[in-house]
Order: sequence, then structure tokens, then C-alpha cells
Amino acid sequence: MKQGLTFSVINQGMSIHGNVAADHGISCLGYVEGDVESMNGLVHIGPASIVRGRVEGEHVIVDGTVEGDVAARASLQINGRVKGEIYYAGSLRLGATASLDGRVTRVAALQQPAAPGASAPTPAADVSSVSA
Repeated sequence: MKQGLTFSVINQGMSIHGNVAADHGISCLGYVEGDVESMNGLVHIGPASIVRGRVEGEHVIVDGTVEGDVAARASLQINGRVKGEIYYAGSLRLGATASLDGRVTRVAALQQPAAPGASAPTPAADVSSVSA
């Protein structure tokens, strides 16, 4: 028997003050003041959502606002607003409504989320610096 996918949702109207970590997908539709990290799967920051902290996952989609660093181990899609450093190891896609304020860096590979307080990944090449 095949097991279904596990996904956690931070619903609209919810406010979390602290870090959120999961071994599966996370969809944030509310407000988080802290880091949002997924060991495996997708991290989705919804259109009306605000995250003030680091966002990291295997696949990351930002449709809302992130005020902090963003790191994606496989793919990163930005349609919303990011104010912070951006690290990606696979593909990067910027939508027509993307707004970036920070440096975008492609890295050779990102490891699974590190312990709190760990240093940023080692860059493979600095792609660009963007300011809005």
C-alpha cells in the first residue's frame, strides 16, 4: 500500500512566533516570525503570507513576502517579495511579479538543514546582486 504525502499548513489568520521545522512539505498562508524549514518536500509561502526569518526546503515557492534568507536544494520559484540572501542549488524561476532585495547565489549543493546558528552555504558562483 502506498502512503500518502504529508503536508502541514499554517493557515491564514494564524501567527507563529518561533521556528517551524518538518520532515515533509509546509504551506504557509499566515504569519511566521521565525525560520520555516522542510527536510524533504515543498515549502510554499502563500500570496498573503509574511515570513520574517529564513526559509529553506528541497523545493521552495515564494508567492508572498519573505524578510530573511531563502535556500532551495532543488528548485526555487519567486513570484512574491524576498528581502535577503537567496541560495539555490538547482533551478531558479522568477515570475513577472517577483521583487528581490538582496544577492542571488547559485551554490554547488545545499546540505539538509543545518543546526541552528550554522553558517550560510558556500557559493559556487555569484549570479547577481539585485536591489529594488
